Amino acid sequence: MHALRNIHAALAPDAFLVDTQPVSSNPHVATEDAELGRLDMRAWLDTIHSIDEQFAKAIAAGFYDLQHEQHFTVTDSFDGGHACLDAANGWRDTSVPPSLASRLEATTTPVSVKQEVRLRLLRRAPT
Repeated sequence: MHALRNIHAALAPDAFLVDTQPVSSNPHVATEDAELGRLDMRAWLDTIHSIDEQFAKAIAAGFYDLQHEQHFTVTDSFDGGHACLDAANGWRDTSVPPSLASRLEATTTPVSVKQEVRLRLLRRAPT
């Protein structure tokens, strides 16, 4: 909650804070023609739960008012399997199952990853 308190102090009165987080546990990985598999982001959900707890505390403490929350499907696009694999291997708390990694290594056509992303709009509450 320390970071949310610092952000609150830096925001102008009545300013908005936009929070976006990927919230998929197993995003789809596919080419235009075929489903390749799913990433394993279950460990990432533990991080999301921790973030949610901190936001709940900040809202309860009167730092922010939740104005709106919405979920979107966001597509990350890559030129080929190697680029997707390199990116996904760098994502925090994300693992690429071996079978998916093999398929990605063999894929030279564009690849997409579809993730559910949560967007929250919070208004800075007066102190």
